[in-house]
Amino acid sequence: MKLLVVEDDQGLSAALSAAFEAAGMTAEFCATAEVARQFLDSYHFDALIVDRGLPDADGLDLVQSLRRGGNAIPAIVLTAQSQPSARVEGLDRGADDYLGKPFLFAELRARIDAVMRRADRRSDSWLQCANLSYNLATQQAQVSGRPISLTPRERAIVGLLLRAGGRPVSLARLEDELCSPAEALSANALEVSIHRLRRKLDASGCEALVKAVRGLGYCIEEGQR
Repeated sequence: MKLLVVEDDQGLSAALSAAFEAAGMTAEFCATAEVARQFLDSYHFDALIVDRGLPDADGLDLVQSLRRGGNAIPAIVLTAQSQPSARVEGLDRGADDYLGKPFLFAELRARIDAVMRRADRRSDSWLQCANLSYNLATQQAQVSGRPISLTPRERAIVGLLLRAGGRPVSLARLEDELCSPAEALSANALEVSIHRLRRKLDASGCEALVKAVRGLGYCIEEGQR
């Protein structure tokens, strides 16, 4: 198991590093949301542990932006804000669990195990259209059983369209799901992403088509090229 821990308290990071090593777990540490995004874009991690009070962002903003981008990595939020309303906010914005500080390492380890078990149970959940399949847990797409390399935004588009079951997804919903509140996605940028996605699906031999539905948005369905 490989974890990414985003925590700017050096003392806590050192203590967690020693505890994870003693437990036979591998953990990478960073102190900001920006560096965490770079790690997540470049490397695979099994779970994310993130503090809310980071120097450059609220850790929940990081989790929410990952969810909007289609990244379903199990995420545990650590925070001194442990009142019920804060916990509800954390879960509503995409955290899988929420642990108040101070905490015992044994409890953190148990919560990591719990979110990983839930992720394992979801890993068999697939959506399908023609020979295109999409794993709801890992957010990965396959064509005829072969993985296809897509950007996080392209994966998110595939997931949204497949979850709609052939019904059109509006431009407003696509823009809302693909961006964080602090970001903006122009209609042109969305069209560019869809155009690139179509080219990749076509090159892979995909038999599912991403179609524009005039006045309604986009859908994905089986069809002839």
